[in-house]
Amino acid sequence: MRLRRPEDFRRVRTGGRSWAHPLFILWRLPNGGAVTRIGIAASRRVGNAVERNRARRLLREAMRHLYHQVTVGWDIVLVARSTLLKTDEREVEVALSTVLERAGLLTVNDASSCQASGV
Repeated sequence: MRLRRPEDFRRVRTGGRSWAHPLFILWRLPNGGAVTRIGIAASRRVGNAVERNRARRLLREAMRHLYHQVTVGWDIVLVARSTLLKTDEREVEVALSTVLERAGLLTVNDASSCQASGV
């Protein structure tokens, strides 16, 4: 369920579509499979190694909570921005939910229940 190879990241970034948020950028590309794969990246502009790892952990945890609501058949790359480090886990999850909805990656039934519960 993870993108690991640099070629996969490159393919999604060059051939996919993106949605920007102040905390991160989301890229998506259909993969034609029965599973959605996620890749998370943080460049050196985010900060030192400790800060980059924290940014990746925040995005990974938010995606873990929302993964069951994501439509299958996509490759998704999340690129952390330095502002991500100034937020908490709950704000990251709300932001990710919003961007996934804008990108059309949340299933219809779960998206409405997600909004009703305040996520």
